[in-house]
Amino acid sequence: MRLHGAVDWTRRHVVSLSVGAGVVALHAGAYAFFAGRDPYSQTIFPACPLLHYFGIQCPGCGGTRAMYSLLHGDIATSIAMNPLVVAGYLSVAIALVGILIGKRGAERTSRWLYWAAAAIAIGATLWSAVIRNLLLPH
Repeated sequence: MRLHGAVDWTRRHVVSLSVGAGVVALHAGAYAFFAGRDPYSQTIFPACPLLHYFGIQCPGCGGTRAMYSLLHGDIATSIAMNPLVVAGYLSVAIALVGILIGKRGAERTSRWLYWAAAAIAIGATLWSAVIRNLLLPH
């Protein structure tokens, strides 16, 4: 019975580590791609159809420029271009801290951190999808 529990634990952690390594590799590739290209002067991506035809920014509009600015250490410009980029990284970091704290037995704090991460992600999504289209000039 003990061996079966050890196998389950190992399998779960191998999957978690594999997914984590895949995410890190994906981000490293994205950073390498954005490091050599300036989306402010040229882009390989087509214009957003929602912005082009209706004048409304989708939640992803400005994401490439936000990632580029974040890569170059300009957090304020990154937030101005698209707050979802910074909020996404912040939410994931807070959730990971919640996981680590939860493993140590502080489940109440862990749940609070999960809710904080969700609130940041939802708030940034609402800002990117609704508020910047209604209140901010384009």
